[in-house]
Amino acid sequence: MRYVYAIDVGGTKVEMAVGDETGRLVATRRVPTGELGRGEAILDALADRLRALTPAGIAPDAVGVGSPGPLDSRAGRLLKPSNLPGWEELAIERGLSDRLRMPVVLENDATAAALGEWQYGAGRGADDMVYVTVSTGIGAGLIAHGDLIRGTAANAGELGHVIANPGGVRCHCGLTGCLETEASGTALARMAEERREASAWFRAYDGPLEAPEVFEALRAGDTVAREIVRHAADRLAWAFGLLVNLMNPERIVVGGGVAAVGALLLDPIREAMPRYAMPDLLSSMTLVGAALGADVGVAGAVAVALRA
Repeated sequence: MRYVYAIDVGGTKVEMAVGDETGRLVATRRVPTGELGRGEAILDALADRLRALTPAGIAPDAVGVGSPGPLDSRAGRLLKPSNLPGWEELAIERGLSDRLRMPVVLENDATAAALGEWQYGAGRGADDMVYVTVSTGIGAGLIAHGDLIRGTAANAGELGHVIANPGGVRCHCGLTGCLETEASGTALARMAEERREASAWFRAYDGPLEAPEVFEALRAGDTVAREIVRHAADRLAWAFGLLVNLMNPERIVVGGGVAAVGALLLDPIREAMPRYAMPDLLSSMTLVGAALGADVGVAGAVAVALRA
């Protein structure tokens, strides 16, 4: 049995795992991103924690890393990921390879997650698939005829930064009106705070409003929450319509923390999609929730490592 290391990098936490060639995770660990330090210290911390995570008798032979972009895949390094201060220009492939003496493969996190869902989750059996993560941000991983679409520097799939509202909110990427500013968990929280006084449920809530509170209010029948979720669902349906018309995928798999609410978000997306996708293309596509849940990032990184 072959074993590999997996690292899923996030703005608040880093998930690490040892996985086998079937995608099974035999050991996992989560650490706060800030605990790993900055610059070269990050590489030392990652290598140390992977060694400590390894079960006795197991010898992983490669590392897969899924990270937010932008990346330089040819150089195996991060560029300037906006939610990862201290990780700028980090040569993660070379640095970990030097420390662990094995090949390291860096992949965009959404692309890695797409590979994980395609091999082990809700995308199994689909030759053409798009995985979309809706969480703090929004990203997509693209698979066509069984091959990953990476783009020139492995940054394909930045669905969160297509312009969904040209007159909207300025995004951290520098553009204005990105899909992330209209439909991500961060966007839901912002819209809820902006309309707090219009909602009896929001006014009664003691604390900052985040995406989970929006869906809790929706379950309670709050009309403002319903309007916010329907706005986000409409913007996602518009973006998914672009994917359907451009790529003609067999399946769109939706994951991430926000999408974990399931039908509360997926049903209004399905209802809105006929306004944005060609009927013949839409009829041959299914929209489903992700199957791997919170493990999708590390499962994807395992799949990436197994290709090394």
